[in-house]
Amino acid sequence: MTDAQRGFISSVPYIGIVVASFPWGFLVDTKGRKRVIIYGSLAAGGFGVISGFMPELISFTVCKFITSLCLACPAAAPYSYIGEILPRRHRDIMLSITNALQITGSALVPLLGWLILPLDFRIDFGAYYFRSWRLLVIVYSLFFILAAFLLSFGPESPKYLVSQGQNEEALKILQTMYAKNKSKSPEDFPVKQLQVADGEREKISFLKSLQVQTMPLLKPPYLKWLFLNGFLLFGIFSVLNGLYMWVPDLLNRVLTGSQSGLTACQVIGQRFNETVSQDAVCIDTIDSITYIINSIASVSCAIIAVAVSSTVKFVGKKNLLIIIFCLIGVFCILINYITEDMLFAVLLSSVPIMGLGIGPVNAYAVEIFPTQLRGMAVSLSMMLGRTGSVVGTNVAGILLRAACEATFYLFGGLLLVCGGLTLLLPKSREEHKPKTSKITRL
Repeated sequence: MTDAQRGFISSVPYIGIVVASFPWGFLVDTKGRKRVIIYGSLAAGGFGVISGFMPELISFTVCKFITSLCLACPAAAPYSYIGEILPRRHRDIMLSITNALQITGSALVPLLGWLILPLDFRIDFGAYYFRSWRLLVIVYSLFFILAAFLLSFGPESPKYLVSQGQNEEALKILQTMYAKNKSKSPEDFPVKQLQVADGEREKISFLKSLQVQTMPLLKPPYLKWLFLNGFLLFGIFSVLNGLYMWVPDLLNRVLTGSQSGLTACQVIGQRFNETVSQDAVCIDTIDSITYIINSIASVSCAIIAVAVSSTVKFVGKKNLLIIIFCLIGVFCILINYITEDMLFAVLLSSVPIMGLGIGPVNAYAVEIFPTQLRGMAVSLSMMLGRTGSVVGTNVAGILLRAACEATFYLFGGLLLVCGGLTLLLPKSREEHKPKTSKITRL
């Protein structure tokens, strides 16, 4: 396949996420956080496993697209869920830690690839041979099924239950949380009654509900925050899922080149200009140095992410966003001037650190938007962000061959712009509430 074709195939999952974000956001706000996330995860895992058995490219692509339609839910909704079951004083740091765990999960990608892809076996299934890459696809998908199983032991969001008028159920969950955290009896929970604002229990039709969930987000004062959050996520995902999709291939091309004293783009340009015979055998192996560098870089980024996420309470989520955008933006631009292969590998492999920006942006969404709109707001913001994955993957696939240097200038400049726009985010609100109360309002 050409790089443009590979870019399109790689962007298919992100197209599915963009398409399905809106309906999943509606379901999360109307049917419950926990239930919808579990169903979405099970569906994503199931179709992912099935895709590993598809006999040819078209059926494989269709199956992966269906998987991505389901993936849109667990890719966004957990941020609302986690943000609502935690007190505000812990919300920022826990969403950042959640982000760090996401990056830690990304570290498993090259490690599992290194473990499984080199396996040399072929099982004849008649229409195709079952090879190691199919096994890897199945193993990756099993994590969604495991996640759904683990989440089944968790509680529903108390704030969601209260917004639906289910005060007694919400109170029971809060009592259970209190008992587990304090090692006391649930009856010792000091809050005895929950109040809900008038009108939140009103039963309305499906279409009316859809309008109620969406229209307020498309009007002031929420419209500007929706698009600002969406654009910041666009910048994050265009690099994190777009440009980074090409990192293993770029490392493989540059690190296996024989020339020295050249920039990465010069080496890549030479490799593109090499002529290959029409009868040449397709070499589908990956050099071991690519696995090693990817694994080391991913694990290092995961460790850095965990360490940095624990400081967000002191640094502030706005400052953390500015630092991340500017740092990785500068790294992208510097790639055009680096002639040392290892330094190039370090700069390019630092891209996963961009994942640290997702948590703070979604923390702002949880803080800005009210409970009844929060799931839809996060889903729409993530939908706009995931559009960056589609655009980034295809743009990188085209530009790396046509204008390699422009690729890194473009992505680096986009991140610097996002760093500047981060200054427009509102100042975080501090919560000042009494520690105990007989009646509380969610």
